Amino acid sequence: MEPEPTSLAGQLLIAMPTLADPNFWHSVVLLGVHSREEGAFGLIINRPTDLDMADVLQELGQDAEPGSYPEVLSGGPVEPSHGFVVFCPATREPDESLLLIDSTLAVSGDTETLTRLSQRQIEGPYHLILGYSGWAPGQLEKEIEENSWLVAPIDRSLVFQVPFPERWNQALRSIGVDPGTLVDLGSGSPS
Repeated sequence: MEPEPTSLAGQLLIAMPTLADPNFWHSVVLLGVHSREEGAFGLIINRPTDLDMADVLQELGQDAEPGSYPEVLSGGPVEPSHGFVVFCPATREPDESLLLIDSTLAVSGDTETLTRLSQRQIEGPYHLILGYSGWAPGQLEKEIEENSWLVAPIDRSLVFQVPFPERWNQALRSIGVDPGTLVDLGSGSPS
């Protein structure tokens, strides 16, 4: 009898240099859901867009108060117009609108959560992420076996504090991998 695989939800996926898909080139993915039966759902956390958060808020009919907002990120190629907020919830109370990643990190697809964060009704760091990354049942396991991804534990500072261009390198270093030792087998940066 084969042991049931462990869920990778609540971990980071780090794209290997050989993963030439331009959607995932040097990406770091926050994995929110993973099971053999349902597949996987994740959000890329190191791909800023050119969108301005104030413009997004105005498009949603919100008053964008002056101030600094976090950059809007691209979470993956699936449903790029659907938004998710990654943030640190103020309470651990059960909330059906939240996907709890761990005890200090949550994802919400609810625009009310984004409004409350942008108006500072909920304190703390957050990112608005448009689109997501998804894998069919068994697909992610196969890609990991093919060495397309490395798995790392979540580090909240990586999610919110490390500058975007440094997140891939920092994620690798967090598991003891020197990015300079990884071999790119000629795939180069995808166009």
